[in-house]
Formats: sequence, structure tokens, C-alpha cells
Amino acid sequence: MIKPNVAELNAELKKTNYSQDVTYLYLNRNYKTESEKLDVKKYDYPDYSICAFKQKFEHGIVYSEEQCREAGGITTKLTLPKTDKKSIIQWVELIFKSSSMDIEHGWNSEKTKFGPTDDGAGCYFEIKETENNTEIDMYCGC
Repeated sequence: MIKPNVAELNAELKKTNYSQDVTYLYLNRNYKTESEKLDVKKYDYPDYSICAFKQKFEHGIVYSEEQCREAGGITTKLTLPKTDKKSIIQWVELIFKSSSMDIEHGWNSEKTKFGPTDDGAGCYFEIKETENNTEIDMYCGC
């Protein structure tokens, strides 16, 4: 994984008033897309904007996001080729720093889950290993 540039991502997020998902922004800045947005779902009302999709990036990276529920936060999933756990832990911490949240976050003892230390509102990251992939499930909301 290319190391996230915290300052650059943070500046970009500020420009869009934090309307973009930091992981998607990171992928678009560092990897080529290999597909259009797939499995697109749209809201039923006002502007019928996209509320869920999946997209493939080079090196076998797959990103999906879903935020179709009202006040439901955003759920994203990143599927990567099998990746060294130490670099994934560092990546999660840098992505989290990029979206600047003033809530204290930390890792569980197995270093598989990163989230608010009070289990309240904030961003949650979970690292899952499969036979061929490393998956990062992320949820941000209250």
C-alpha cells in the first residue's frame, strides 16, 4: 500500500467540506481505476444521487461504499491482495489522521479493530484476513 499523505488528504477533504470518503480520495490519488462505478444504488429522493457503489482499482484493489440509510453513517470496505499486517495497521492510522477527528481512538489487543476508545460515535476499522486477501471494513457515524 502506498503510504497515505496525511497533509495532502486533509487539505483535499477540507476543500470538499469533508463530503468525500477519505479512503476513496486516497485510492483515486494513488491508484488507477480499472472499472466504472459498479452495483450503483441511488437515493429515492431529492437529487437521486449515488448512495452506494463498488469500484475496482489496479493491483486487485476493490473499494465499496454504502450510505443509503438516513442518518446511518457510511460503511466502506476495502479488499486488497494479501498484505503485511504491520503496514495495514500503519495505513489505518494514517487514513484516520487524514480525516482529523477529535475523538480518541485506539486498537484492540489483537490489533484487528481500531475505533473510539469509549465505543461511541466515530470511525471503526476492522482488519480481516482471508486466504487470498486482506479486507478492511470501515464504518463512520454515530
